[in-house]
Amino acid sequence: MRLRVFLISSFVFLFLGLSAVKDSTQVKAVKLVALPVVFYQPESKWGGGMAGIFRFKKRSVPDSIRYSNIIFTFTYTQLRQIVFSAPFQLWLNRENYNIYGEFGYQSENYLFFGTGNRVPASFQETYHINFPRIQVNVLKRIYPHLFAGIRYAADRNTLSQLSGSGLLIKGMIPGSSGGITSGGGAALKYDNRDNQFYTTRGYYLELSSLFYHKKLGSDYTFNKYTLNASTYRALPRRQVLAFNAYTQINIHRVPFYQMAALGGDARMRGLYDGRFRDKDCWILQAEYRAALFWRLGIAIFGGVGQVADQVNQFDLKYTHFAYGAGIRGLVDKKQHLNLRFDVGLSSGNVNYYFTFAEAF
Repeated sequence: MRLRVFLISSFVFLFLGLSAVKDSTQVKAVKLVALPVVFYQPESKWGGGMAGIFRFKKRSVPDSIRYSNIIFTFTYTQLRQIVFSAPFQLWLNRENYNIYGEFGYQSENYLFFGTGNRVPASFQETYHINFPRIQVNVLKRIYPHLFAGIRYAADRNTLSQLSGSGLLIKGMIPGSSGGITSGGGAALKYDNRDNQFYTTRGYYLELSSLFYHKKLGSDYTFNKYTLNASTYRALPRRQVLAFNAYTQINIHRVPFYQMAALGGDARMRGLYDGRFRDKDCWILQAEYRAALFWRLGIAIFGGVGQVADQVNQFDLKYTHFAYGAGIRGLVDKKQHLNLRFDVGLSSGNVNYYFTFAEAF
């Protein structure tokens, strides 16, 4: 029954997304940028694939209207791991409607470090997870630059290859048996950025809620609240300062793969994705960006953050730090879309990131 509800809910929102794409088929301009990807990670060994972006908009709209875009990544690794991701951003009816989200599938090895701020790096469990993912937001403009609407998110998680004596295989962590998470909610977004891929001025603010419940096909019942805010300042000689604040609060029994987490290619670069996780988190980040010559640029970034089981348990003495620098390669001059390679550090650990567009 829950699987059926999950599939029906996913189909409804998938239909909304495909209908939006169909509405945009008569395009004024189309551009596809695709590049091969080769990488190495301890968890996956050697891997390769393709990453790119497809952007478009209708013939009838003026140049001032933003392009819709679909960014895609497909990789396959030496250990037979598969990652497919297709985040999309659709602007319809002269930006009166904004539909965005992600379709994806992963079959990948991960490390689990436990929950909380004080788990030592020596505590590591391995597990393999595969899941299809759908995330869709359907928003309508209610005031200049202000959008409101509904959202839906669902995963179906299957875990295997758990460490022989860890917390996951013993069933001591919520979510260790996998299952479906399916939730609906609301979103409010303010966005007056001058460019969605490389912002030099403006503000971005997104408030959202998701309510996961068995009536939506979810095996877990919990609530998720998220705030994501960024501001940008243009400096002379094609330089930019960018600032980001992010917080997430989860209420009730949350599976560990849906918990608030530090790390990854967008938040606290330098930390392994999920190095610290718990019900709640806060993150503050800053980045300096500068164009150098030809199509090349640089970025220097840093971030602080923390996780906690309850909001009243945040304590500054458990704050984590991450920092690093990266190189930018301009692959689309019209939209100022960069290919970025970042090197992040935290507590002596080094992590590498290779992807499209800025982290925030």
